[in-house]
Amino acid sequence: MKSFPCTIIIKIFCFITIFFLIEITIFSDTHMKYDNPNQIIQIFYTQNDYVAWKGIVKGRILSIGVREDTAKQELTRTVQPKTKITARLYNTEGIHKGTTLFIINSSNLIVSRFTVENIFRSQSFGDMLIGYGYFRLSTIGDRVVQRYEGAYPEYAKVHKARGDYYVNTGDYGNAIKEYNEAIILDMYYPEAHLALGKLYYNDNVFPFAFTEFEQAYKNKDRIVDKQDYYELLYLMAKTRYIEAYETSIPEKLKKTYIKEGIQYATEALLINPDAVELLYILGVMYYKNSEPDDVAAKKTFEKIIELEPTHIDAYIALSELYLKHKNKDKASYYSQKAVTLDPANERARFLYRITKEK
Repeated sequence: MKSFPCTIIIKIFCFITIFFLIEITIFSDTHMKYDNPNQIIQIFYTQNDYVAWKGIVKGRILSIGVREDTAKQELTRTVQPKTKITARLYNTEGIHKGTTLFIINSSNLIVSRFTVENIFRSQSFGDMLIGYGYFRLSTIGDRVVQRYEGAYPEYAKVHKARGDYYVNTGDYGNAIKEYNEAIILDMYYPEAHLALGKLYYNDNVFPFAFTEFEQAYKNKDRIVDKQDYYELLYLMAKTRYIEAYETSIPEKLKKTYIKEGIQYATEALLINPDAVELLYILGVMYYKNSEPDDVAAKKTFEKIIELEPTHIDAYIALSELYLKHKNKDKASYYSQKAVTLDPANERARFLYRITKEK
């Protein structure tokens, strides 16, 4: 039996590829030639909205695919098939990496919000972008829109207040919807990003949570309440701590998360220097990383004991630190303190036992 000639297979593959590219080009050109790149249009978040906000059409979706680094969510263990788009742009004015853009359908309803990851120029299609987000309701050909600065931030506060109400009543689905609508009306609204991030955080969806916290932090100058700012910094530090020590991530990424966690914890402690839980998080990040700062860790754990003399984990951490530096007397002292507070603590008992070995 003769095998199918390899050259024929290659020719067929090339023909299909060329045909596909031609189809995309025709499809893209057909849609885009009817758009006015400078047109300001009315955009709606839902079909029931009476007040629109203004947006500028910047281009159209060319393809929808899978974001390489989050093809499978660590927490949900489910495949996310629509997490990356490629879009053809009319121009790149006002767009850069990190810019938030929106996808609208033929009825001018917002179906997705995404962040620009990369901007480049293609010989075939001109200006292009790659964006990361969640595009379950998006289709190829949908318009990419940038928020017009003359939108309606005053209405954002109304939606934020509605979101807070839904949180208080336990209706988290509607709360997320209201917070998202507030962000669409005022994408730089830090309290809305913080509130949305807290919902993701409480649901253990830490990558989503940190994305929202980061957006709030970028606009920290707009945060009115000092307590909100402290809470933001605390949650950013705690999120990085959890991701670094309680999830499976590459060592290089873990190192980055620890460094960021130390930064946010240190900044938060400037506001509330006696926050024991945050001090403990900071002490662990000083101590348990690839480039430990044992002196800073020791000072941090000692301060915790001054503030809270019954903090068993701080005694254990100090015992480990002194044992690491071969000071058995100090290690024994702190491990004995931990055992006295909790005789059943296996880690404390183990440390005390080995400090007594000759």
